Amino acid sequence: MEKELRKAFEKVTTNNVKAILDHNNVTRDRVRDLEHEIEQTNSLMLQYEQRLCQLQAQITALQAIVYKGGTT
Repeated sequence: MEKELRKAFEKVTTNNVKAILDHNNVTRDRVRDLEHEIEQTNSLMLQYEQRLCQLQAQITALQAIVYKGGTT
């Protein structure tokens, strides 16, 4: 009886450890994927910020022309 209980305990423990390892591996993969997506998003945001700065500079230049006295 004790031997059967020990075997059952070992089996449950082994299954729990395998489940933990599987969960860790899946979680690690997901975190790496999300880190990659964050890096791509940050890069894209930087590009948009640079473009926005360019557009703001163009608007400022156009406003200066208009306020100066015309578009000629």
